[in-house]
Amino acid sequence: MNDASRSPSGRWRILAPAVLAWALVASAILVPGCGRWLAVAAFGIGVVAIGCVRARGRAVVLRCAGIACAMLVVLGARIDALEQVREDPQFARTATSARATTLDIELRGFPKTSIDERGRRSSWAPAVARSASGDMPVVLWFAADSLRSDSPRSDSPRSGSPPSGADEPGDRSGDANLWGPGTLALASGTLVSLDAGSSARYGVRVTSFDAVATDGADSASATIRAVTTHAAARLRAGLREAAAAVPGAELVPGFAVGDTSLVPEHLDQQMRESSLTHLVAVSGANCALVVAAVFTVSGWLGVPRRARIALAGSALAGFVAVVGPDPSVQRAGVMAAVVLLSSFGGKRAIALPGLGLAVLALLVHDPWQALQPGFALSVAATAGILLWVPDVMLLLGRVFPSPQWVRLPVAVAIAAQFACGPLLLLVQSGFPAAGLVANVLAAPAAPWSTGLGLLALLAAPLFPEVSHACVWLASMPASWVVATAEVTAALPGARWAWPGGWGGAALLAGVEIAVLVAWWLLERRFGEHADRDPGAPSPGAPVTSGRTPWGWNVPRPRRTIVWIAALLCGALGAFLGPTLIAPTTARLTTPHTWSVVACDVGQGDALLLRDPRAPDTVMLVDTGDNPERLNSCLERFGVRRIAILVLTHDDRDHVGALSAIVDRVDRALIAPSNREDGDVRPVRASLQTAGVSTQVGGSGMIDALGGLHWEVLAPESGATPADTNSASLVLRVKAGATSVLLLADTGEDEQLALQRTGANLDVDVVKVAHHGSSDHDSDIFTAASAEVALISVGADNGYGHPTASVIEGLRRTSTTVLRTDELGSIAVSGDPGTLDVWAERGASSEEQSER
Repeated sequence: MNDASRSPSGRWRILAPAVLAWALVASAILVPGCGRWLAVAAFGIGVVAIGCVRARGRAVVLRCAGIACAMLVVLGARIDALEQVREDPQFARTATSARATTLDIELRGFPKTSIDERGRRSSWAPAVARSASGDMPVVLWFAADSLRSDSPRSDSPRSGSPPSGADEPGDRSGDANLWGPGTLALASGTLVSLDAGSSARYGVRVTSFDAVATDGADSASATIRAVTTHAAARLRAGLREAAAAVPGAELVPGFAVGDTSLVPEHLDQQMRESSLTHLVAVSGANCALVVAAVFTVSGWLGVPRRARIALAGSALAGFVAVVGPDPSVQRAGVMAAVVLLSSFGGKRAIALPGLGLAVLALLVHDPWQALQPGFALSVAATAGILLWVPDVMLLLGRVFPSPQWVRLPVAVAIAAQFACGPLLLLVQSGFPAAGLVANVLAAPAAPWSTGLGLLALLAAPLFPEVSHACVWLASMPASWVVATAEVTAALPGARWAWPGGWGGAALLAGVEIAVLVAWWLLERRFGEHADRDPGAPSPGAPVTSGRTPWGWNVPRPRRTIVWIAALLCGALGAFLGPTLIAPTTARLTTPHTWSVVACDVGQGDALLLRDPRAPDTVMLVDTGDNPERLNSCLERFGVRRIAILVLTHDDRDHVGALSAIVDRVDRALIAPSNREDGDVRPVRASLQTAGVSTQVGGSGMIDALGGLHWEVLAPESGATPADTNSASLVLRVKAGATSVLLLADTGEDEQLALQRTGANLDVDVVKVAHHGSSDHDSDIFTAASAEVALISVGADNGYGHPTASVIEGLRRTSTTVLRTDELGSIAVSGDPGTLDVWAERGASSEEQSER
């Protein structure tokens, strides 16, 4: 870190109190009623702090305490005022009764699409419900068939009353493509109370939604909002249609306005694995690009500075209107303003105080943001940009001399990733090594695709050909990002082992702090500038010789060198422990002659089978719903390709991680369709999109591959079972010398029918059905007479799995019970009668036999 990047004194006097206020607000909103007491306590402490400052003069800590107390008084009062609305008794009674109701709704964002547990698309939207107390924040959940695109109705009644008990469904109306912020409607459905810390107080399961057209009786502001929303929705739809017509442009709407409706599931999974999803969510980078572009173009045209500021503000307001005023967009706009006003951290007198004021403003607007991961990540990323981008750019210039426009996006990506690393571990365990590489590679391409996408958005209504050309150009950098995601997600070791939760976050934060302190010492921040040779260039001067790329050869005290070496060695050791040493030890202790593996994927199923004499031919039965855990299991047991994938049925806990491994599958065997879900099956579509040869299983089907022999025992061929569980494929597999019965999620009825068929159920290993639920026939275990029973179940699941009756039934047949919630991943090897069991969490053979 160089002299030029030093911050002026007092730079923390706003940011530090804002962070403290943030922490206390996050605690207060979890306990309704604490807001007013927080304000009262802060007021009292603040008065004492001001008195002490006057008595003792300049006291930095006391001044910061006074500022923090002032912030907490405002925030506490704001929380109390909003809680008066959120605790409306009539809403509470309606939610408790579970009666249908009709609400007077105003949308606060554009509807968004998500995938439910069966892979079916559904939509949701943030909104407020009008009541006598004020605007109640709610979230609307639309079922797959709740939205229709009919002509809007202008004669729908308006209601300003709180929710009523009557169900007034009406006809669904209004073109859903034109809904957005400010859309007024009557929504019928049932209320669901949400946690106190949720931004929305209630969820609404919508049964009908009647969009209401504004008329002369509405206020001018409502009319303006309606017109703005209609125009913004038209622009978004135009960009989406243009992108859909251009191959490789599915990411362009996401880059421009955060619309990811065109992104296929497998690409979305790759983006997640490579930590690139933030590029297609509206962030401060989008807002900064809009403002910077307007400033630059207006500067070329000779527009005065004040007029340029006004134009940039107008452009940012228009961008927010098109994207939608969601909390994430508001955060993005505010943080972008801070970054731009401080010249990416170059103006330190503005940078950190501006960030503190931004945190305060956002929390005053919505205190419930204090608990949202997106808020924490946004603040952390902005802080990293403000603190480190100038120094990272200088370092990049020394090592790789290049123009500033090349170094800036790379420096921003590095700084933001470095700052957000510990927080990301609270959301997802594992160190995204490929994500760091992917972000650096994708950083230069993202602004081009964003800028061209915005031009296409503006051109679509009047110049469709120009819009199409802009989308085509934007698809080129977007394709680069797609390729980056595909390559980095497929890299071996894309996500390194690292503990999650607060412990893992603290460990990574410690490593980063050690590196920062060592860097600080290396740049001689502790008064060693006086010892520098007067003839040596200053730290901010450019390096023109390649002989000293990391700086200048300036003698340093031995004690400083020792501290630097100790910090770096400690950081390296702490980093290599969980990422290299522990995984290597685990691989060395993992058996290599396994026949059956029950992967620990939580509350789900994922089993590996093979003949140890043909180790490259592997059968995977189900995928679970946790891609990280599944990939970790495959890597641990050395599985590179999946010769045959069996998806026993379509429930999410059995197929949810399909997109993470579908590109490694040679062929697939899937369950038949069922009457409950019909023939529309996302699982089959995903396999076909990936080019995987797919076959529907049924009783009597026999096949073999590379030492694996299997027979499908149920359901009956050609039948259409009632639901997914009754459609479950039951297989008897011979993996080398070991026989295995896979019961999927069958229940008592299916197991009784299976025994009546007279099929050979006598096996060495049985996979217990449905995670050990009580819906079992106890005679199935007698028929199997297995040596080992595998139960794939999640720890502390809310279903009570496995049940005591199942465990007792297995023990009566002298079957050894092995559970993934207790043992982690489990591997079975050896010959029948003398099977060897290895467990990830290492229970002894005696302990296992007792189970």
